[in-house]
Amino acid sequence: MKYGVFSRPKEGREISGDAYLVLEGKDFSLFALVDGLGSGEEAAQAAYRAVECIRENRERPLLEILRTCHSALHNTRGVVVGLLRVEERDGRVRYAGVGNIGICVLSEEPFHPISYNGIVGYRLPRVHEFVGRYRPGDTFILYSDGIDSRFHSDEALLDVERDPQRLAEAIAKRYGRDDDLCVLVVR
Repeated sequence: MKYGVFSRPKEGREISGDAYLVLEGKDFSLFALVDGLGSGEEAAQAAYRAVECIRENRERPLLEILRTCHSALHNTRGVVVGLLRVEERDGRVRYAGVGNIGICVLSEEPFHPISYNGIVGYRLPRVHEFVGRYRPGDTFILYSDGIDSRFHSDEALLDVERDPQRLAEAIAKRYGRDDDLCVLVVR
């Protein structure tokens, strides 16, 4: 699988509270986008702790990963998280998310996952895992609240740009807000 990522801190900050993780394995690839509440050092600490928790529990089902992270982050600001697991060999994709992590799916197969309102480490909602069919060429775009979701309707951008890294950069440049931001494109 190919992926591209663009991340930057809020203007005037040196560190971002947004983080991402890419783990490619034999049976699946796991992609995570994490946004620590607020910005700056404390947000980054919560995000990095969540990333390590996800890394340590990557073999578990997505909902178990979220519950484990919730327990591990009780004494932090908390985070919002989007988890995407692509099982290429089985032709399946799974998504589970909490908070305002967005996901945009470009596929011929209908797949419309959402993230549930809540905060990992503070108030974990009842979360559902969305399961869909995966086909080579499908594109998944995970993004933090530093990205304006209006890019979903930018057909000129989404239909033309095929390189994941260039697409991530273009989305951030055109639709980035004055906030920590991260966009992760998986194809």
